[in-house]
Amino acid sequence: MAVGKKRSKPVKLYDETKIELINGDTKKYWKKYQQYMSIKELSEKTIYNYNSDLSQWFIFILDNQYNQSVIDLDEDDILEFITFAKEQGNNTERIKRRLSTISAFYKFLKRKKILKGDSPTEYIDRPKKGLPVVEQVFLSQKQVDDIRIALNAYGDLQLEVYFELSLSTMARVNAIAHLRWEQIDLENRQCNDVLEKEQRYVTLYFSEKVKRLLIKLRKQREENNIEDYGWVWRTPYTNEENCVTNGTLGQWSRKIGDMIGVPCHCHTWRKSGSNLLKKMGMPLEDIATLLNHLDPSTTKKHYIDNQNTQVAALKDQFKI
Repeated sequence: MAVGKKRSKPVKLYDETKIELINGDTKKYWKKYQQYMSIKELSEKTIYNYNSDLSQWFIFILDNQYNQSVIDLDEDDILEFITFAKEQGNNTERIKRRLSTISAFYKFLKRKKILKGDSPTEYIDRPKKGLPVVEQVFLSQKQVDDIRIALNAYGDLQLEVYFELSLSTMARVNAIAHLRWEQIDLENRQCNDVLEKEQRYVTLYFSEKVKRLLIKLRKQREENNIEDYGWVWRTPYTNEENCVTNGTLGQWSRKIGDMIGVPCHCHTWRKSGSNLLKKMGMPLEDIATLLNHLDPSTTKKHYIDNQNTQVAALKDQFKI
């Protein structure tokens, strides 16, 4: 009996209710794209497959990435979705199709001048059979030390604070991007009421070194009358309503990685910080708590504050 190719396990995300809740701009761009596909006279099956892939991606953004507009995403956001699909059982060919669908959508947005910069899919290599979607980078302690030396020589204080805070808190990029000074408790070395995935508010903990750098950064801005509108990160495009974008933080991450010749993304700091803590002997359960990988059971929810306080004290031993 002939043995056929093993089918990819489907990812079940579609929900009619959630489709109505996806980002308004994204829905507007999707409607334009559907009109474009119709004009091109693509087959009904092709249009159905494109819309199926896109709708699942949009719902993932709604559930996991703060329902951002597709034009505000970067390659790390796309990789997060692709990695999720692979973890759910999608095979290599299915992953390639998802990437092709997303890439075609971004090409349309760029052609219509809706997308101003590069497509985030341009920086993602198509996966090969048996290999991970993207090679994960876990920095060694020596590489972290080399980055610190390079940043000190480069002389950009904000960039240095971004690296140290991201490594120390191990927070996701969107949480880092939206940090405001009012959330930072320097005395207790923590960032409070930080919005994380699934609309959860969490506390982030940072080191004494980060505390000194934050004080230095704030003093620098005060002395030079630099307006940051209450955001921790400042660019020429930040204002009262708009913080730094994930894409900009992705550029900062690549810039830092280039200093030591290692390809880095925003997620590199999260993975490297947790990996270094594990190597130094911190219990895996405590690292998971710092990463906000929480067990959703009711019992554990009632002990989050006490548990996090204890973990924060333990974390100080490791100087990360």
